[in-house]
Amino acid sequence: MNSSDHRLIEMHLQHGESLLARSEGGATVACAPHPGLPHVYTVDPGKLTPGEPFRYVVRRADGAERTERFFAHALDQGGPVDVWEGIRAVDNAYYATEVKEHFERRGFAVVRGVLSADVVSTLRGVVVPLIADVWEEDRAAYRDKINLEKLLLRVPYLLQALAEKLGPLLRRILGDEVFLEYEQVMVVRAGSSYATRRHRDVDGGKQGFSEASKRHKGSVHLWIPLVDIDETRACMYVDPLDAPERSLEMTMRAGDALFLHNYVWHGSRANTSAVDRVSWLLNFAPAPSRDETNPSADLNLPILRGGAPADLGPDVCSRLVREKHTFLNLFDAFFTYDPSRTRMVHPDNRRVRRELPAL
Repeated sequence: MNSSDHRLIEMHLQHGESLLARSEGGATVACAPHPGLPHVYTVDPGKLTPGEPFRYVVRRADGAERTERFFAHALDQGGPVDVWEGIRAVDNAYYATEVKEHFERRGFAVVRGVLSADVVSTLRGVVVPLIADVWEEDRAAYRDKINLEKLLLRVPYLLQALAEKLGPLLRRILGDEVFLEYEQVMVVRAGSSYATRRHRDVDGGKQGFSEASKRHKGSVHLWIPLVDIDETRACMYVDPLDAPERSLEMTMRAGDALFLHNYVWHGSRANTSAVDRVSWLLNFAPAPSRDETNPSADLNLPILRGGAPADLGPDVCSRLVREKHTFLNLFDAFFTYDPSRTRMVHPDNRRVRRELPAL
């Protein structure tokens, strides 16, 4: 059996159980025990639906099935990725307290290595084809920065594993009840001059930074770059709460996590490097938002309930993506998708909109 033509997966099964691989659309193929390695199974992805991610399913002796929760998309570049093992657990009480104290004093905190290189590679594999699609089809009027909303919610069990591994820290920072307000991937194009202007997210990113913002003041950003970030790669800067006159450059490695308080002033530099800056952004709040003018504006997805992770499996996330189709994000003052023009629009373009070619 040629392992180059098959995917390998380690799985401990009980007697009478079998392992299946099932495409998102339902195509199923049985996995075979590896002839020389115990607890390792092989699957020929060529027998599954081309282009569709698949999950592993354990079938018990009585015919009942359970989906293996820890494995995400099986991509061409390397087979299944264990998202559970690929996310760092921040559950040490001493360290979580240290991060919380730094966060409360300075308004931000960095946790290194939250996502493994394998998980980062997997997420980039999901994102990059869509980046090319947006730019190659010329749907981005402002071509230096785009948002891809609710994209990584579709990666099976990614959000579940993140909630369980970071739950103790989120609980320290936000409390026993935590809601996901929004989730998006932000991309700053390589070799661009665009820079995100200095702002606070408590103001919804809008002029003139009104304290009357309807958004919950206790929200916390979780920003995870999927590429290494230095001063040349759209580096984020932060004005700490305890020293607002001294901006700090947030140089980070891919997979590091920045927790950012909603009241902290921040922005980002231009991306003068040769690499697109790709980052994953999630916003958490201790209570659901109450935007009566646009009830679909926020996901309001429970992440922690009574301090315990909520059910965030594929069915929950897929339903959320469908139900929140009129999603509105905080950054519509900077860049947003204009359905009437079928492209991304930046407010700086509005004054020259007549000069833009019609699609």
